[in-house]
Amino acid sequence: MNFNPNKIIALNSASFVIYLLFSSCYGGGSHSNCKIQNKLAGKEAIVEAQSQSKLRSEFLQVLRSRRPTQVPLTVKPAKPVKNPLYQMPPPTREEIEILDSTPKADIGNLEELLEEENLYLNIEKGEQGRLPVMILKLKRSNKQRKKPVVVFLHSSYTNKESMRPFLKAYASRGYIAISVDSRYHGERATNTTTYIDVWDLIKLADYLTQRRDIDLSRIGITGISLGGMHAWFAAVADTRYAVVVPLIGVQGFRWAIDNDKWQGRVDSIKPLFEVARADLGKGAIDKEVVEKVWSRIAPGLASQFDSPYSVPTIAPRALLIVNANLELKHLLECWEL
Repeated sequence: MNFNPNKIIALNSASFVIYLLFSSCYGGGSHSNCKIQNKLAGKEAIVEAQSQSKLRSEFLQVLRSRRPTQVPLTVKPAKPVKNPLYQMPPPTREEIEILDSTPKADIGNLEELLEEENLYLNIEKGEQGRLPVMILKLKRSNKQRKKPVVVFLHSSYTNKESMRPFLKAYASRGYIAISVDSRYHGERATNTTTYIDVWDLIKLADYLTQRRDIDLSRIGITGISLGGMHAWFAAVADTRYAVVVPLIGVQGFRWAIDNDKWQGRVDSIKPLFEVARADLGKGAIDKEVVEKVWSRIAPGLASQFDSPYSVPTIAPRALLIVNANLELKHLLECWEL
């Protein structure tokens, strides 16, 4: 499946890819021609919508098939984490200063005006069934006005607390800013093995729909690296995420395997692949190991749910993909643009 180049703007110099839907009559044309084109476009849109719905249904079926016994969604209060767990060296003083410089609204006593919520969502049975959530918002906000939400997802081996500077920046502008610990990270860490699963984010959206202070039509999600992958697939699986901005998260898994360009992503969660390598009796990580791991993490990740097929299902919702230049080049090659 190839992307329609008329539906994508690639800003290579800035390392952005923006996916937009244009009218079939964009740029002019006679009225009669536009009517014909719009009629054809309408039929194509129906077919496309059916295709998106089918892929989303199949993806959700895979997610549900991997779940333990379902439990009712419940919420419990939690306390702030004083010493969050990093499974890699924690940020340096310089890195912390850079993050803390994230632009904020000009509010002199911002820390005093911030309200922090910490809670656990009970989403399924088992040790990973408790989802830790951190929420920042302004205390003085108009309580009668429903507010937009931005969910920030951390990268591999870090935690929700690492996202606090971003939460603070968006909370200062009136957003409800949220972060969670991914599986086997932060408060859920039991070892150094990372795990990719977007079920948590579907259940988070379930929780957000229960809150009275949230504008449900304005829920955005973003994340870095592993968090970017989570944001991408959460938007594929759940249309309640109206805006999605994956940062260095979107790739072509099949293309990377076939073109021997898998090393960068593998190195970001290498312990997981080393375990698979040993299980397969290999002396080094190779294509076979990579394909086995992707298939184990999420069946279909390198086939029907890969980016050329899953990314279009996000349309017509807003999507901004931010990748480094080389990753962007590989992504465009994968999409045959």
